[in-house]
Amino acid sequence: MDDLIKRRYPENPDEIQPRQTLDSGTPSIRRISGGAPLRWLSEGWKDLWRAPVALLHGFLVTALGLGLLWLSWGQPWLSMALISGFLLVGPALAVGVNELARRVERGDRDNLGIGQCLGAVPALGSSLWLFAALLAVLFLFWTGFMALWIGVMNVGDLGQPGSLGELLGTMLASSRGIISLIGVVVAGAALAVVAFALAVVTVPAMLDRRAGVVDAMAISLKAFSRNPGPMLIWAALLTALFALSVLTALVALIVVFPWIGFAMWHGYRETVAHEDDLMTPSEPTPVAA
Repeated sequence: MDDLIKRRYPENPDEIQPRQTLDSGTPSIRRISGGAPLRWLSEGWKDLWRAPVALLHGFLVTALGLGLLWLSWGQPWLSMALISGFLLVGPALAVGVNELARRVERGDRDNLGIGQCLGAVPALGSSLWLFAALLAVLFLFWTGFMALWIGVMNVGDLGQPGSLGELLGTMLASSRGIISLIGVVVAGAALAVVAFALAVVTVPAMLDRRAGVVDAMAISLKAFSRNPGPMLIWAALLTALFALSVLTALVALIVVFPWIGFAMWHGYRETVAHEDDLMTPSEPTPVAA
């Protein structure tokens, strides 16, 4: 009994274990400027043409998206969910491009192919699959919420729309439809911010540090919490680029997706301190614009 009391209430204050926080076991995070995301896109664009094989990765992702939309076009609820939820699962799909970016950074440009993209999946193993499963759960939650919200707000008005265009046209034709559409946008934005904070540097951290899914997401949350303004700018840029892809029937995604994947790596490198950097969590090193 005495030993138990001593363990719970040690006489020496040095024996007291500090409470685990977001800083525990995670690397230091640099402060970045609001212009940093534009720099990441600029560097990512250069890397895309250093490793143009990434365009094949973009083609595969685009083909997958078009195939899903084609199969669901007669079910506008599902089509709308797939389009709006693509950004939620995008970080997991970008693992191959992130791996190419890592290899380009190391100067390994002579042996870059689709094999290097696909090889990153088994290399990360269960961590990647757990991360993808988490994003899938968020996507399913979003799909269910959207269908329920739009259905309840527009009961008796929508009927049986035959396509996504007809669904949007019917919603925009009534005040209740417009309100429900605004609600979907607001709720989607809130969920997207949560998903973005969890995923903004998760896959690059897995590749660079071989971190587990929990540790990698902790790094991502820390990066977002230290730089909320620049990270929200980054999220807005990603959304704008994806919206551009949607306006081109996803054709632009062939280039946009790998471009974003390379830019993600530069964002990780500039935000998360390298293991060799001598910094403390309380004194992050600023990065010039």
